[in-house]
Amino acid sequence: MISNKYLAIAGLTLIAGMPAAQAVDFGAFGDVSYQGTSEKNTADSFVQGQFDLYATQKIDPKTRVFVEMVFEAGPDNAYGLDLERLNITRQLTSGVSVAWGRFHTPIGYWNTAYHHGALIQDTVSRPTFLDFEDGSGAIFPTHIIGIMADGKVSTGGGDLNYMLAVGNGSSIDTTNPGATEIDVHNVQDTQDKKMVVGAVNYKMSRVPLQFGVFALHDPFAESGANTVTSPTASGVGYGSDLIGMQVWGADVRYAAHGLDMIAESYNISNKDKVFNSGTHKASAYYVQLGYRVSDTLKPIYRFENVDYSAKDPYFQYLGTPEGSRHVVALRYDLDDTNALKLEVSRFEPVQTGMKSYTAYALQWAFLML
Repeated sequence: MISNKYLAIAGLTLIAGMPAAQAVDFGAFGDVSYQGTSEKNTADSFVQGQFDLYATQKIDPKTRVFVEMVFEAGPDNAYGLDLERLNITRQLTSGVSVAWGRFHTPIGYWNTAYHHGALIQDTVSRPTFLDFEDGSGAIFPTHIIGIMADGKVSTGGGDLNYMLAVGNGSSIDTTNPGATEIDVHNVQDTQDKKMVVGAVNYKMSRVPLQFGVFALHDPFAESGANTVTSPTASGVGYGSDLIGMQVWGADVRYAAHGLDMIAESYNISNKDKVFNSGTHKASAYYVQLGYRVSDTLKPIYRFENVDYSAKDPYFQYLGTPEGSRHVVALRYDLDDTNALKLEVSRFEPVQTGMKSYTAYALQWAFLML
């Protein structure tokens, strides 16, 4: 029998003969806050926010791995661990790469630029309709599990970037209509139909301006029953078609001389696959303006709006409130690694019976390197 000593020597010899990989880069984002609202039966609270751990490594000259794990509290105040991103990317040419795993869905500017670290974005909140899938206002799958190709073409006036992704389709559990969330599937898809997303943006070299267009097709399925013989509230079984979603939109970003402007517009077409009520149109957009008055101080204003047909079953399943939201925020950068953010927002609903309300938050966001 070979002794453990010789096995260890052999193992070290093999490791020594392997090509050296770059060191793993680690980091962590976190935030704490105090939040409140004018809605009845809700208490102002100190909030322990997300703790976001990420790591990346170039494991060979053309291959990189990225992983992001987030600790966050659920409705029951208990903390859970979510693997938000996990992907491996291979550089095929100087301008083209292909990746496999879990990513942020490449729709618009916000969802590709701002991830789970609160410090990255100027405001405490994301635009409500671009909240993550488990958020109360979310209307899109902000993550995709599949394959993504991206590339860049440099021109005389700037860089043309493109992304194309194919991944698992989204689903909704309709057994609890009006209080559900969008499900993305990390392991087992509900059906063979897949989500397809494409985006193109152009970043100008002489002007601090970038703009883009994007499109998404997502075949939403039922995930509320374990077998097709168990009907759900919508009268269909697990894996059956619910909604055929088509989205196309545009985004723009300008940042220069202290001014920071972001705007995105989404046009949504939801085809009812259950009740055959036709195709329903909806829209969502936001405009955000910020101005850095000093190296440390930046006021921000954002206007958001979501508009849809009351007959659209997709929004009935989600229970998404229709209306507009005004957000006023003030960011104070203590350093490159941490900032204080004060935010006050006002939501104005469209639905009869819903009341306007004001929300406020003071957040301390930070980065550990």
